[in-house]
Amino acid sequence: MKKRLPLGLVVEGSSSNFALLRLPTVPEELGPIKSATVRVARRLSNFLKAGYAVSQYEDLQAARLILLRVPDSAVKRVVDEIQHSELSFKDLSFLLCETWLTTDVLQPLVERGASVATAVSVPSSREKWFVVEGQLPAMRQVRHFIERNEGKAFEIRHGTKQLYFAARLLTTALPLPLFFDAQQALRASGITGNHLYALLNEMASEMFRSSVSGARMNWGGPLTECSEETVSNYLAALRGSHPQIAQTVDEQLIWARRKIPAQRLPAGALDL
Repeated sequence: MKKRLPLGLVVEGSSSNFALLRLPTVPEELGPIKSATVRVARRLSNFLKAGYAVSQYEDLQAARLILLRVPDSAVKRVVDEIQHSELSFKDLSFLLCETWLTTDVLQPLVERGASVATAVSVPSSREKWFVVEGQLPAMRQVRHFIERNEGKAFEIRHGTKQLYFAARLLTTALPLPLFFDAQQALRASGITGNHLYALLNEMASEMFRSSVSGARMNWGGPLTECSEETVSNYLAALRGSHPQIAQTVDEQLIWARRKIPAQRLPAGALDL
C-alpha cells in the first residue's frame, strides 16, 4: 500500500506567489497533485521536483492535509467538485491558501466531515510567517507543518479574519500617504538618497518601538520637545511654504485629538 503522505495539493492558476510551496520540507512531504488537467499537475510536479500528478479528487485520499491554491473566483466550483467526490472526509483537513476569503466558503467540506482552515502569508522579511484561521484540527496540522520548516503560524480565532485585515490596512496601506509626505518634507529640506531612507527607517522603527513598549502616554514626538510658541511658529511656516504637507499634518493632528485623550497630548499641541 502506498505510504500515506501528509500533504496533498489542489492547484489552479498561478502558483508563483504560493509561499507554503517554498518551504523546505515540501519535496519530501508532498504527495498527490490535482489540477485542471493531469498535464498541468505533472508540469507543477516536475517544477517542484515533488509530488505526483493525479486525475481525480479521490486520489487525494493518500494525504492528510490538502492545500487548496485556486483563484477566489474558482473556489466555489472547486469546493463543490470536491464535496461531490467519493473522498472519505472524516480525517481530512483542507487549507485554503493565500486568500482573504474566510473558512465560510469551505462549509460544504465541513458538512461532509472535514476540518478546514485558511492561511495567508505575512508580508515581511521573514518569509515563513503565516496567519491561520479556522477549525482547530486543521490549524493544528498546518501549525505542525509550518513549524517543521522553522516557520511561524499565528493562529487567530475562527471568524476574526476581518480584524487581521484591519490590522494589515492600518500598518501597511493607510500609513503610506503619510510616509510619502514625510519623504517630500525631507527632500524639500535637502535630505535625499540613502540619507533620506536611513532617516525615515530610523524614525519609523522608533515609532514602532515606542508603540509596543507602551509609550503612548508620551505621544507627540517633537511636540513634546519644544515650546507651544515654537510649535505654532513651525506649523504657520509650514502652511505658508508647503501647504499640501501642512494640510496632512493638520488633518492628522485633528484625528489624533479624537483618538488620544487630551490629557495625554502636549499642552496646546492641537490648537489648530
